[in-house]
Amino acid sequence: MDTDTHKPVKRLPKIQILFEIFVARMAMYIGGCLLAFLTIIIVFNVLIMRKLINAPIQGAEDTFILALIALVAISIPYGGRVGAHIEIEIVTEMMGQKATRLSLILTRVIGAIFVIMMSWRLWISGAKAVKFGEVTQQLEISYEYFYYGLSICFGLFAIGQLFDIYHLIKNKKIPEIYEN
Repeated sequence: MDTDTHKPVKRLPKIQILFEIFVARMAMYIGGCLLAFLTIIIVFNVLIMRKLINAPIQGAEDTFILALIALVAISIPYGGRVGAHIEIEIVTEMMGQKATRLSLILTRVIGAIFVIMMSWRLWISGAKAVKFGEVTQQLEISYEYFYYGLSICFGLFAIGQLFDIYHLIKNKKIPEIYEN
């Protein structure tokens, strides 16, 4: 007697699987290292150097701020892939499946356009950061490459939105990840 009642699972395109793996590993490895680095900086600079020795490390706050920027940038595409961003589902509960699917497509399209524009403007800001003197307070490290990093991460988030749009258009039913 066959007890396997599972429905066949639709496979994701190989490029999307590679994208999902890349985003997850980037967040886990780089994000984890940044968190460990931030913890070490805080403990060493604040507790040991400032409180015990009364001689804080010059530029430690700049390093802390730059590492936080990198951590936030890395978390943007990962949060988009695992659904960590806020979604209000009050209206979709009252709509039918077709209207819900169309509203999901519309919000993903608007979101992708908005995030692509943000990525583009961050890239331009990075190109102009040195010209306008956008640097950290103590060490005067340029924010240029951090703008570029944010731009790339917002671009990765937009790619994730495009994958979502593709799946919502391809499937006539709402995928389970969007159902309550």
